[in-house]
Amino acid sequence: MAKFGLYGGSFDPPHLGHLRLARAAADSLSLEKVFIVPSGHSPGKHAPLADDYDRLLMCEMTFTDEEERFVVDDRELRREGESYTIDTLLELQEQCHPEAVSTASLANNWCIIAGEDCLESFHTWKSYRAILSNCFLAIARREQGSAPFKHSRLAPAERSRVRFIDVEPLVISSTEIRAMLANGQPIDEYVVPAVAEFITRQGLYSSD
Repeated sequence: MAKFGLYGGSFDPPHLGHLRLARAAADSLSLEKVFIVPSGHSPGKHAPLADDYDRLLMCEMTFTDEEERFVVDDRELRREGESYTIDTLLELQEQCHPEAVSTASLANNWCIIAGEDCLESFHTWKSYRAILSNCFLAIARREQGSAPFKHSRLAPAERSRVRFIDVEPLVISSTEIRAMLANGQPIDEYVVPAVAEFITRQGLYSSD
């Protein structure tokens, strides 16, 4: 059975670190498709500074590859009210595998892709145990020899649902990129050219 990945986030803006992780996950786990899902209204998170349409366009500019493995999906932006990963996961599984007896039967063929810092707060996600029952976590390893579960509250059995991905790090965050833009600094080395041009043209994240 084909394997699929779900990579969600605010992508405000999407940068090369996001792209590297998506590619590394697709390559190392032999994923047929990776659904890139810009977040809607997520409880406990700051509202994105760029509007939904701009974030969606920037994701489409960023997550491209010649094998067409990446699918930018706007379902969370269209969803009314608060948006939760468990809902997105179950919807995608039903869409891609309508013949499945249950979504739990797909648990080893679906993953959620995230950075290592996700492990510290994953226990706070809505229905996190249901998520682990229906997929596994594909987590970017910060560095060899690190202790990724040091601050995690996942139980040993839950930790068995985590697989680690080695990915070339890009020491930058969307927050830092926004700060650079507000200070008039170039960001060309951190985002794809189309996104850099789009941000400049639209005046996104400017302090003016």
